[in-house]
Amino acid sequence: MKKYWIIIFSTLILIIAGCQEENTKSVESNDAAVKETEKKEKETELLSEFSFYKQTSRKQINHVHGIGYPGNQNELFVATHVGPLIYLDGTWYEAKGNNNDYMGFQAVSDGFYSSGHPGEGSDLPNPLGLIKSTDRGKTLEQLGFQGESDFHYLAVGYETHSIYAVNQQKNSKMEIGVYYSEDASEWNQVQLKGTPDQINGIFAHPTDENVVAVTSPTGLYLSKDQGQSFSRLTEEIAITSMTFLKDRILYATQGETNQLVSLKNGEESLISMPDEIKGEIDYLTVNPQSENEMSFHTTEGSLFLTKDAGESWDVLIEQNKINEMK
Repeated sequence: MKKYWIIIFSTLILIIAGCQEENTKSVESNDAAVKETEKKEKETELLSEFSFYKQTSRKQINHVHGIGYPGNQNELFVATHVGPLIYLDGTWYEAKGNNNDYMGFQAVSDGFYSSGHPGEGSDLPNPLGLIKSTDRGKTLEQLGFQGESDFHYLAVGYETHSIYAVNQQKNSKMEIGVYYSEDASEWNQVQLKGTPDQINGIFAHPTDENVVAVTSPTGLYLSKDQGQSFSRLTEEIAITSMTFLKDRILYATQGETNQLVSLKNGEESLISMPDEIKGEIDYLTVNPQSENEMSFHTTEGSLFLTKDAGESWDVLIEQNKINEMK
């Protein structure tokens, strides 16, 4: 009889343990869902209640100078000729002030770096020089070259904040050329050995300050020594933009059809694209919080967004006109 009860008792323990495990998994799953919902609600609340931004009434967007996800937020930031716009969960927001022409816009882990020109009514120096913001552009930290340089092309590591600046006109610290700095205080000229004569973009690795890439009409080139020397990564094809991911590179090609290509360990794979893209891809970004979310802008003034790695795409802006999202 004792043996009989021991078997029953053991069976009950197993059943109870199984139920507890299922309940634990269910609770953990529910907790994860609740936390994700709370996170999204908090992000939306932070932006909607941030007095510096309001829902935009703009219907048209001209002259985009960069896109990205500043500050590790799930907010797609669009730098335009007349100030910043933010897209979040189907709603567009615009800044109430500091509506500057943000050239060379670069999103980083705690905000963004940029250059450009002051907006209408601003008392900021013209050109802006090198600036940084950690509060969506409400306040701007002046890092140098105010009133003397407008850097159309910048590259800043998302986590490292290492800066590559293309200087197109001599200033107080730089000749014409490409310069590197760890903190915007000391600048060293980059040699660019092994690059083609024409370069159309420069891109910093998010976590490795030694790695930088350049795009060109003849391919994609990579440096592992802070831009002193480069080697070709692709065949001879026009590359118009790119971005670094954790374990791969995503780049845009220009040819008979524009294409997004994922490059990992020397292997290339194509990413599904929207139909009938007009113009070449000039800006490309991936959400650091979710690599399945990526966005690109075209020279024809359209902005596309996917949250499922290209399986489906939303057209946020179509030929400079904001689409009404349902």
